[in-house]
Amino acid sequence: MKILVALSRFPYPIDKGDKLRAFYQIQGLSKYHEVHLVCIADKTPSPAEYNEVKQYCKSIEVIETGKLKRFINLGLGLFNNLPFQVNYFKSSRMKRTIEKVLKRHSIDMCYVQLVRLVGNIPFSLNTKYYLDYMDALSEGMYKRINLSRWYEKPVVKLEAKRLRDFEAKAFFFFNGYSIITESDATAFPLDIKKRMDIIPNGISSGFFNFRSFPKDKSYDIIFTGNMGYHPNVQASKYLVNRIMPLLNKQNVKICLSGTSPSIEVQNLESENVIVTGFVHDIRDYLAKAKIFVAPLFSGSGLQNKLLEAMAMGIPTITTSLANSALGARPGQEIMVCDDEESFVKAIHQLLSDPEFAREIGAKGRLYIQKNFNWEVSNDLLEKAFRKILN
Repeated sequence: MKILVALSRFPYPIDKGDKLRAFYQIQGLSKYHEVHLVCIADKTPSPAEYNEVKQYCKSIEVIETGKLKRFINLGLGLFNNLPFQVNYFKSSRMKRTIEKVLKRHSIDMCYVQLVRLVGNIPFSLNTKYYLDYMDALSEGMYKRINLSRWYEKPVVKLEAKRLRDFEAKAFFFFNGYSIITESDATAFPLDIKKRMDIIPNGISSGFFNFRSFPKDKSYDIIFTGNMGYHPNVQASKYLVNRIMPLLNKQNVKICLSGTSPSIEVQNLESENVIVTGFVHDIRDYLAKAKIFVAPLFSGSGLQNKLLEAMAMGIPTITTSLANSALGARPGQEIMVCDDEESFVKAIHQLLSDPEFAREIGAKGRLYIQKNFNWEVSNDLLEKAFRKILN
């Protein structure tokens, strides 16, 4: 099978959820199929980054789009009904490039990640098209409204409505569709939901395996992720400003680790709060932490950060919203909290009872190994493609 993969970002380094999913799907599909990649990028990937992906691709086309051009596109969104993120990633050059690759290589399946790229896809009768919604983006945007500042709310509300309309319209252009979790699928109308394939994310168990953990931990608590992403920014602020002051334990050390920290996250740094920015290997920081705390009250979909922490056997605390996609058993494989008091209680319990913490961590790790596997996930994707082609 000849597969064209269309992405809104170059999938390496793996510092964002969409890049992680794309990288491991490309890696898996390349074992038995010919993969061609067309993607947008802010800048040219380094030779090392390019080669990391090239080993799995027959061809790669990177469409560099400067931020000035993107912001001009964003401004045009004031005068049309498309979601702002669709305008932001709009590229006629990408559309022409995809058309060229489709014809040159007689592509069987065009696999598009995220609805933001639908406007860049040239549809042809000679090719089948598959859309990975990933998450219910509109649902996540609606949840974000109440957490936004008063002057942000009108824009967030408008984007949520536009996204919901666009997600429904995009459905009719494709032959197949996937989403990461069943809980996100329920946000769509029934006629769309029942035709969606549930393709979960996986975890590289060989990569996130038990390593030689340092005996003395540098951090009591760690939270990781793209620190410029609004739900992660809000979670970081909640952890430092609302939970940390209530902890009785003196000198609690918190690490906020991840790429592109916003000014708000950078301002959280203090003697006891470390903000790392981009790191080359997140395992080094996870291994230095006693527990993982993710107070996520907005966003949608399966949180890779939870998979990574739990795969390393780190006892994890999160919200019922984040766990709804994960499906771990509260009090068994994970701790679930939805207010400051319960977070503080759970943190104290894990920090003061090492045996209980080890038990939660071990059960959490087994749960991830059993339920989240890239080989299984990629097999589901390949079967979905074959069903359409046959």
